[in-house]
Amino acid sequence: MAAFWRKGLGMGLGAGLLGAAVVALRLRPRPLPQPSLPDIISPAVFARRVQRTTRGQVVYHASGEGGPLVFLHDLFPGAASYEWSKIYPAFAATHRVLAPDWIGFGESERPDRVLRAEDYAQSLYEFCRATCGGRRPVVVASGLGAALACLTAARHPEFAARLILFHPAGTRDWLADRAPRAVRGAAWTAAGGRWLYRRFLSSPESLARWLAGRRSEGKELDLSEAVSVFASFARQYGAAWAVLRILSGRLQAGPLPRLDEVCVPVTVWWPGRHAGDPPNGVVGRPDLRLDWLDDCGPLAPLDRSGDLTGRLQRELFAPVRVADA
Repeated sequence: MAAFWRKGLGMGLGAGLLGAAVVALRLRPRPLPQPSLPDIISPAVFARRVQRTTRGQVVYHASGEGGPLVFLHDLFPGAASYEWSKIYPAFAATHRVLAPDWIGFGESERPDRVLRAEDYAQSLYEFCRATCGGRRPVVVASGLGAALACLTAARHPEFAARLILFHPAGTRDWLADRAPRAVRGAAWTAAGGRWLYRRFLSSPESLARWLAGRRSEGKELDLSEAVSVFASFARQYGAAWAVLRILSGRLQAGPLPRLDEVCVPVTVWWPGRHAGDPPNGVVGRPDLRLDWLDDCGPLAPLDRSGDLTGRLQRELFAPVRVADA
């Protein structure tokens, strides 16, 4: 009889524990549903593909045949290859156009680990080696993406045939106009970083204000599409990791790394509006062509896409030029 009661008691406890586990699973906190990504990120004629690198998976959009032409976006909350999506379709008839998302951004992998500038450079080098058919691409890049392209070209002289850099920038005072300097130290702690990201960086309202301050002169671009795309990416799972590490200073890219070590032709497009002066090492170099875009702001790939498309066509189909000494 004692054995019978012990057996019944054991079965009852087991059923109770199983029931408690089921209830706990049903009542556990669930992550908020991720917002759906807009259908305007890339033109329909561009295929969405994935390339593995040793630093993570890179998602990219590709179309066309011919010499490889790679477009690299800037790095900021919600950043993605959408930044160049008003320009790169115009070149699919003459080039093999590739528009990747940097690791940690857009649709690419978002690893929860520190990635140094050298890691991004290595990933870009591996990506181009795998997707450019053994040919050296012309690289068009903006902002921090341009700085990382310079670093890649310095570390791997065979990486690219040419660099065309729009508003090349480093990590110094990155996002200074978006988060007060006094609170940026919060990025060093997990809780503080999440608060900083939600409060100052990733909300649609914050992105709209930031984009509005980067407009080109005389352009009243409807920002609703850009805000929708960037905010969608900025609110995806893991999107904060790379941004907060850059903000805390862990990327260590410098103002414009190793431009003096780049051995390929370099053209710099510098927007004259809202951008300040070009970084050190750009002005006065005889081996570097500097073009001032007086009426353009840092948002020019979106609100001056026609102007930049024409300028890029002239750069690609005219002989390579350098500035006078």
